[in-house]
Amino acid sequence: MKNLFTFFLVAGFSFVAYTPDSKGQDDCCGVGSIFSSLMQSGIFGGYGIQMYGAEGLNEVLPSEVGFKDYGTAMGWRVGANIIQLQRSQLLMGLKFYYQQMTETQNATGQEIKLNLTQFNLGMSFSYIINNSFDIRIFDAMISWTNAELTNAVEGFDDRVYKSPETNTGFTADAGIVYYPFPPYVSLEILGGYSIFSVEKVNLEAGQSSLSTINDIVDGGGFFAVAVLTVGIPFN
Repeated sequence: MKNLFTFFLVAGFSFVAYTPDSKGQDDCCGVGSIFSSLMQSGIFGGYGIQMYGAEGLNEVLPSEVGFKDYGTAMGWRVGANIIQLQRSQLLMGLKFYYQQMTETQNATGQEIKLNLTQFNLGMSFSYIINNSFDIRIFDAMISWTNAELTNAVEGFDDRVYKSPETNTGFTADAGIVYYPFPPYVSLEILGGYSIFSVEKVNLEAGQSSLSTINDIVDGGGFFAVAVLTVGIPFN
């Protein structure tokens, strides 16, 4: 994480120091240009869909009672644009978000719910078309994923499985940003691909012949999300 922040600072300096309209040569080490390029921070929330591979889970599902293959989760995300820099028509930002995606299926007297939680940190690059629209060229994020599986059978205690460690992955997306009330409120429509996995989940407590499920999530997939952002301008 420290290396990511270092990379952002170096990229931010280069971003403002080497664009055509930069005045970095007129101030000490380009620091003045960086501060003059600060646009805004902000908070955001959204809802979307995530595709994923669940080979390990699907292998142990009791399909004879009506369960289908898992692989499509839906849920929400909340986060913040920590800082954004603007030079000419380009916008670069450092951002993070937390998201929770869930897929639940029910059969006679039984419910199986897979909950995927993920923390993402990375950078975004956009091209400003006008006051109302940006093109999100890409978001590039490092992700940390955990999983929890709950098997609830009527008349029995719930069996809860959790991943013993956090799994690191990568997420990239692109899309379009619309400002109904520029520059304070924006609506983003994004689509992309997530690379992540969860090697295993272990049964928390109780007795069961199935105490560990391996490769419960064996790969990520495409996703789409709509995000509403409320900005906090610096100038």
